[in-house]
Formats: sequence, structure tokens, C-alpha cells
Amino acid sequence: MYRSLITTIAIIGAFAAASIAQTIPVPEKKEGITRIGIVSPLAEMGKDFNYADTPLAVRNTLEVALADEKVETIFLESALPEKEAKMKKCDYVFYSRVIRKKGGGFGGLGSMGMLTGAAVMIPGVGLAGAIAGAAASTAISAASMSGGFKSKDEITYEYSLTAADGTAVIPATVTKQKAKKNGDDVLTPQISAAAVVVLEKIKKP
Repeated sequence: MYRSLITTIAIIGAFAAASIAQTIPVPEKKEGITRIGIVSPLAEMGKDFNYADTPLAVRNTLEVALADEKVETIFLESALPEKEAKMKKCDYVFYSRVIRKKGGGFGGLGSMGMLTGAAVMIPGVGLAGAIAGAAASTAISAASMSGGFKSKDEITYEYSLTAADGTAVIPATVTKQKAKKNGDDVLTPQISAAAVVVLEKIKKP
């Protein structure tokens, strides 16, 4: 029975990988360019949060925040992002999650694979305003969804970066900010800070 289960899982995995290869085109990768695959962010915003597409908003903002002359980002759409990342010739894979804690209440964070790190403070990042402005030019961004944030809401942003082979490059990191007023965009600065860390890390020799 155990062998049968293992065989079944292997077959499912093989079919899934084949499906990815058939349905997801592999963009051409230019020489000297570092490619980061962005896994669709997870979002725990609460039932009272009326902005439905938080993952897309975060993903669009990440695309702007990680923009660099020698870096390109692509979105990983499948249920097997690690396999998709290899097929799309990604050098790194970026994972993230957003959690909204209503009104500063207390509660534990759920588990999310690699994303279980200690909280750190957000430094002042001068790029945050520019990133918010650039991302706002898209229909959906972290800045556009901030209208759903209420005073004293605590927004947590968790992220990690791995190499294509799964090796940890940036360990799980957790940042938090509280909204000082309704509509306070406390997410874009956290995404901006994460992007700075990522770009600095991958540029090191």
C-alpha cells in the first residue's frame, strides 16, 4: 500500500510537471541577467477586508520594487513553483505572505513552510515613495489596496529567497508596521525594504 501511494504521488508529479512544460512558455533569458521568479504571495487579510486581489497587488508592487538593470522578474503561476522556476531558468525564487491583524489585536502567525522567522523593524527606505508611485500606475498595487487598511491595523510581511536548487539565500524574514490612520499604506515600505535586501544580496560576489 505504501509503495502504491508513492507510485501514485510520483505519477501525479510527473503529469503536473508535463502540464507546466506544455502550458507555460519559457521566456528567453538574456546573457548577464539575473532572473527572479516571484511565487504568488499568500494573503491572510481577514473576512472584513474588501480588497479581493491582494496577491496580485503585492506581486505587481514586487515587480516594480525589484526592477534593476541586471535583474528581471517573472511570475510563477503553477502549483509547482520550484519546477516552474527551473523550466523558466530562474536563478532565484521569492516567496512571501501578507497578514493583516485587525485593530492591533493579538494572534499567532500560521505556518508557511520556510516563512517562519523573527520579526525585524522596517528602516526608512527612500525608494518606498517612488515604488508606490510607479506601482500605482498599474491597475492593482499595494498602494491601491491600502484604502482597506484601518487605523491600528497591523500589517505583517513575510518573505524569503532561495536559489533555484532550493538552497536558502535569504532566510525567512518577518516585518511589521501599524497603520496610523485609515488608508495608511504600511505595506509598500515593507515590500520596498525587502526588495532592497534581495537586490543587495544577489549582487554580492
